[in-house]
Amino acid sequence: MAYAVYREQFGVSRTAPRGDAFYVLDVTVACVDAACVRRNVARCPDAGVVRCEPLLHDDGTQESMAPRVRLMIRLPLARYAELLHRLIDCVPSGEIGRLVSWRAHLARCGLSHGN
Repeated sequence: MAYAVYREQFGVSRTAPRGDAFYVLDVTVACVDAACVRRNVARCPDAGVVRCEPLLHDDGTQESMAPRVRLMIRLPLARYAELLHRLIDCVPSGEIGRLVSWRAHLARCGLSHGN
């Protein structure tokens, strides 16, 4: 027979669970601009590219028929405005997609149990 041991800590308040600390922003740019975007994202504290998907059957945009990639950028919500300014400065013709929570991104990738 097994026994579990519990220890109560009096006077210690429990902290409320934090919300999602990180979010994921989808950005679509031409392949030739992807390196510039990655460098600018790397300069933004706590942000980084977690995935780069080439869009193989993409028709391009009205401006260019160049192949494009979708970058998935992980960032804290506090850095959202700074990152947008960096993206607009380096690639004005990019497409900024939706901002989703880290958990929603993991669920979209088939990893609903991750943190």
